[in-house]
Order: sequence, then C-alpha cells, then structure tokens
Amino acid sequence: MNDFDQPVRRDRWGRYLVLPLGGHKPVGYTRATTIAKTLSDRSALEAWSQRMTAIGLAKRPDLLAQIDDLVDDKTGLNRLCESAKEAGGATVRRDLGTALHSILERSFRDPDYQPPAAHVDDVAAVHRLLADHNLTVQTDYLERMVVNHGAKIAGTLDLMLAHPDNPNLIISDFKTGSSVQYGGLDFAIQLTMYATADEFYMQGAAADGSQDQREPLPPLEQEYGHIIHIEPGSGIANLHRVTLTPQHLQQALDVRKARNEGKRLISGPLDTPTGNPIVRPYDGPTPEPANTDRDLWIRERIDRIRDTDPERLALRWPADDVPPPKKIDVYTDDHIDLLIPVIDDLEAILEIRFPPSDPKNPRPTPRHTKPFEPVTVEQVNMPDEGPIDPASADLLRQRVAELTDPQKQRLTGCVREARNANLPIRVAETPTVRRINIARILLHAIEHDWEFDDMRGMLAGFLKIDSADIDVMPFGAAIALLDATQSAAMRKFVEMGETLTATAVEETT
Repeated sequence: MNDFDQPVRRDRWGRYLVLPLGGHKPVGYTRATTIAKTLSDRSALEAWSQRMTAIGLAKRPDLLAQIDDLVDDKTGLNRLCESAKEAGGATVRRDLGTALHSILERSFRDPDYQPPAAHVDDVAAVHRLLADHNLTVQTDYLERMVVNHGAKIAGTLDLMLAHPDNPNLIISDFKTGSSVQYGGLDFAIQLTMYATADEFYMQGAAADGSQDQREPLPPLEQEYGHIIHIEPGSGIANLHRVTLTPQHLQQALDVRKARNEGKRLISGPLDTPTGNPIVRPYDGPTPEPANTDRDLWIRERIDRIRDTDPERLALRWPADDVPPPKKIDVYTDDHIDLLIPVIDDLEAILEIRFPPSDPKNPRPTPRHTKPFEPVTVEQVNMPDEGPIDPASADLLRQRVAELTDPQKQRLTGCVREARNANLPIRVAETPTVRRINIARILLHAIEHDWEFDDMRGMLAGFLKIDSADIDVMPFGAAIALLDATQSAAMRKFVEMGETLTATAVEETT
C-alpha cells in the first residue's frame, strides 16, 4: 500500500470532503463520475434497469406477490424494485467489475501477485494489451485522488500511462461493462476532469482537514485519454482513445447550475386582479383539520430533514397528495397520516434522532415495578448481536496488532462512524458474533486494500435495502446495520476471496 491509500472522507451526500485553497474547513466536492453522467442519454440504462426488474420479479414470485399491497406506497415499491433488480442480476456485473479493478491494480503494484483463477486471463490480457501498444503503467499514480477547486469536483483516477513518443502522461481508466459503445460522452467528461485537475489530494486522519496533503500533477496529455475495456472473465482486452472535451465538461457544469436555479424560476400561486386568492374546486370530502400541536410536530420533523438532505426530501415527498409546507397553513390529519411513513423512513436513512411521539397517539407512560434504569444504546433499535464469542475476539486482537498505522486509522474510522450512528461495533466492549463478523469483514477489506466504497453495493444486497440509501451513509454506520445472521453471510462471502461471482452470491445468501 502506498502513502496515498487512505480512507475517503465524504459528506452526507457522498461527496468528497476537501479543504479548499485558503479554506478553514472541508467542504463537499462533487464526484467526477456524477458530473460525467449529466449530459448522457440514460434511456438505454433505464431500459436495462427495467429488464432486470422484470427478470427479478419472474425469479422471485414472493416479490411479485407484494405489489398489490404496495400500490399506494412509493417508497415500498421503490425498495421492491431494487430487490427485484438485484434478483435479476443487476448488481453482479458491477461487483465483478469492482473486484477486477482491485485485482488489476494489485497486479501492477506487485509483479509477484497471483490473481484469482477466474481472472488470470483477464489480467494477462490487459498486461499484454499495454505491452503491444508500448504503454507503461506509472505505479506511483494508481488510484489517486485529484481535485478541481474552481468547480469543486473531486475524483479518483484509475491509472496514468507513459508512451516513449509522448512527453506527457496519458490519463486512463478501466471500464468493465459489456460495451463502451454508448459511454463516449461520459468517458470524455470524466477523463477531461482528471486531465485538467489542479492537484493530487490526500485526506489525512484529522476530520478538519488540517492533516490533508497536496501534490502537483505531472505533465499530462490534454488532447486525449485511454479507456481499457475488459469484461470480467472474458480474457479479452481492448484499448480505446477518447478525445478530451473541456467544452463538454463546462456544459455539464452549466446544466447542473441551471437545475439548481430552476426552483427559483417559478413563483407560488398568483392572486386574482381583485386581490382575492385563486380558488380551485375540490370535489373530494373535506378532511378534518389537524390540531396545531400535531401540525407543529410534523413541520419540525420536515425542517430537520430539509436541513440535512433537501434533495432526498423532495424526491420522496408525496406531491400528488400533500402540498409543501409553504403552500398550506395547517396540515390536516389526513395529510399528516400520509407524511408519517415517508418522514419515518427518511429519519432512519439520514440517522436523524427520532422525535417525540405523535400528539394524536401519545405513547402510554410505562408503569415501573422496579427502579428505572436508563436505556442503553444497545437496547435501542439494535440489530441482533448473537451470542458472546470471547475466543474469536482474542484472535482478532492479534490481527489488529499487525496492521500498519494507516490501516488502523481506517478501522478506527469505521468504529467511530458506527458509534456516532448509535450502532456500536467495537468488539472490546462486547465480543458478540455480530461484532466479530463485522470486524472480520473490515479487517479482510483493509488487509487486501479494498476500498470501502466499492463494497457498498454488496452491503446493500446483504441488508436487502436500497443501495442509494447505503451510498449516503458513512460506511462504518452502514455496515453496522448488519445483524448476526447477515454479518455471518457477508463475512463468508468476503473471505471467499476477491472474486465476486454470481455463484458465490447465491451460495452465500
């Protein structure tokens, strides 16, 4: 592991946390891959997603049977569709690609590295391809984070290649999908961002960015980059030249800016010329108004979510049935009853502390037959811990002691994130099966130089929740959601090796 293999700090939206030049605290920099997708036509991807959902529903009749019960529940239907896509195989290729990225990186760093049997031909094909084109991998620049301070963009490039006829290094990227035919614009914008970045950036251990480091970029080719296309398990690699297009990068930034400004381009309902408000007919029954206590209760919860993640709130808002807070003076009971499941779900996803009980249905005061004892964190909404296993905890201590200091920092960071989410995983406190399994997963990932972000899709599969919800959480908090059974299954899967195959997923889950 080189000096730049460090855990990545992200904000609640999954953006890289970077200390700007002259800044005093880290701010969120949008991921380069997010910017790259701004201008692309997503119709083919959406059609593929629909096909995977259909295949998954055919394979999982239990999911199909749930549709009737969720017709009016958008959140429930979204989760069901995610489960169906996973069952249809939507995540298998992604996980295989993630694993192959890691394997190729290790093959460049370590000449003696022996890749897993399933990918020996893939690794050989990539090395042979580069040799045929007289390209050399610069191992000091593998998987390095770069930033553009002006546009507040950050990303992790795969590799840089050198050619004897070019004085500049060539930005390059691995692609492991079935085809690169439709990704030209995405690839061009992504590689352009890397090639025009301001500097390398390495996050330090301090959360305030005071230990972050910067490093100048080497001279880079500004006319083109390379895409290395290799499908996992195919043993066939191809090299594609991608023209860099700064104008398209700027267009993507302009589109994102316009989208953010769009909310200010429309006003609220206008008054009639006489000064009377426009009244629209309503054919349905008039609902009973809510009392002011309940209206205030739901509005406070909405405000906390809006302060944390306004975009997610807007996406989940039941706009067809409930007006936004500024468009109504007092919410009715019917409105609030529709909002409660949405707000409950968002509070859980965003780790917002639960509010007092509903004023309409206050919880009864419990009668204590013995002296009251404060409720501990472990008693509140904790996953099943399983039995105590002190012997396994002793073995884990030895593995932790053998970690390097940067590796220990990665582990400590996850433990801290879990504790902040009130989902402790520290084995020394309570050596339960759940905590030991999670520790073994983290240790295996750290010892094999896996990126935690590359494991998010796998984690969402074992938790059986929307991968988008996992993406916005700190990784330590996300993995802490595993219970004893789920953590055992994921540990077994992770320790099978670095190759994530469909067969292995089926056997494990």
